Amino acid sequence: MMEYQSMNRQQLEYAVLLAFEVIFLGFAVQAVLIEDTTRFYVVLISMALLLVPVLVEKKISIILPFGTKSTIGLALFLHIAGGINRWYWKFMPYYDKLAHGVSALALGLLIFSFFLVLDYWEIRVRPSRILLWTFVLVILFGLSWEVCEYYIDVLVQSSYNNGVIDSILDTVSNIIGAIIAIAIAAHYLRSLPRGETPGSLLQPGK
Repeated sequence: MMEYQSMNRQQLEYAVLLAFEVIFLGFAVQAVLIEDTTRFYVVLISMALLLVPVLVEKKISIILPFGTKSTIGLALFLHIAGGINRWYWKFMPYYDKLAHGVSALALGLLIFSFFLVLDYWEIRVRPSRILLWTFVLVILFGLSWEVCEYYIDVLVQSSYNNGVIDSILDTVSNIIGAIIAIAIAAHYLRSLPRGETPGSLLQPGK
């Protein structure tokens, strides 16, 4: 019964990914029509990135925790749509903070999945450390991104970084996303049957 439910959820998530790919294809056409070459390539890269978790699942015969792939798709969607449709600027600063929070959530779930894969390969990390390092790595990546935004603005005279307050609010959004990711990860870890290791969460029917 559990394996049947797991397969149903997997099929649902694959359907969501397919929907995102179709939407992204529409964005690619839109980018061509408005002659935005840079964002056209960003869309193509995003479409490829969205397939990576699926290919990993097939390659090593696992199923990532439910919601991981969909959240990655949502994060990519917000980034692409925000650029092509100018939503980052039209709905400033709220849209940007939403995108940061969702991206931090997606990254957190991806890092959590990475630790599950390590455990699946019998490289053991205690659950408490999995949660700690997932949080730390999300925050470090977010801070690194803020630094990158600053230097991109300096080099190409763009406006990705809007000062210290903007960076602080971005970091707060990242922390919120990371906390939600940790809460979801903790829920999965608490659901483990006695005697099972975290890597068993990647096995069909878990």
